[in-house]
Amino acid sequence: MRAIISFSFFVVLTFVIGALLAYPLKLLLDPVFDLAFRKYLNYATLISGVMTCFIYLQINNLLSFNAFGFSGKCNKFLMSLFNGFLYGIAIMLIIEITLFILKIHELDAYRGLWIFSNISFLSKALLAGLLIALIEELIFRGAFFSGLYKKTSASVAILFTSLVYAAVHFVRYPDLITDTGIGWLTGIKMMPDAFRRFHEWAIMDYFLTLFIFGILLGLLRLKHKNIAACIGTHAGIVVLIKIADYFTNRTNSSDFDYLVSPYNSTYGWISFCVILLFTIFYFIKLKNKK
Repeated sequence: MRAIISFSFFVVLTFVIGALLAYPLKLLLDPVFDLAFRKYLNYATLISGVMTCFIYLQINNLLSFNAFGFSGKCNKFLMSLFNGFLYGIAIMLIIEITLFILKIHELDAYRGLWIFSNISFLSKALLAGLLIALIEELIFRGAFFSGLYKKTSASVAILFTSLVYAAVHFVRYPDLITDTGIGWLTGIKMMPDAFRRFHEWAIMDYFLTLFIFGILLGLLRLKHKNIAACIGTHAGIVVLIKIADYFTNRTNSSDFDYLVSPYNSTYGWISFCVILLFTIFYFIKLKNKK
């Protein structure tokens, strides 16, 4: 119980530090980027997540590359990452093909499909997918998983990291009213409104999709004893989602439109069921191997 309370404390601490860091981050980057303050809050929270991971591991006497999920020989790590990437692509292809069959998605007639005319977009999608996957896996299946696994068990570590992983995707800071004064405490004052989506039942299908995806990534972490496959699978899914969002449109005229979340053009009950099947299959495979 103490391990779960400590874990929860560091999750809350991540958001508090992120809210406090947003203002100096704005002062530092505004001359170059001039972004909305909520963007700085998002980036500051990611930075805070990495910072609190170091503190969390240090307190638990675990601070090492292994605890962050970086272990094994470099060539095997990269091979697991690549195989995981293909695994993530396969999952998303099944989901996307199903969405096409049910006429929930359709090709965007204004997008050219010639690969060389879209090479810049594809490169950016790949880079963004890898970067997002690296940071999130380093935090959730790396540091937080290691800390909980040491103090509790594999099932508890997978469950709680997956719950938090799913939940943080629904934290949305609102846009500030024009000419609102911004200071050190602005991010703190915006925090209550950032959690407004959690009382909406409409997020359930999207939330469960992210939760079961977190379970699958946790099982990959458990099997491989590092985060290589987690990064690859996560990146593969993010990249294909970005490609799907770019080349397709949601029709909003399908009889099965309710199977996709109103908050996301891809995730919903269809994606939940597909990822659940992959998770069950992988769990059985892992159990039989043991």
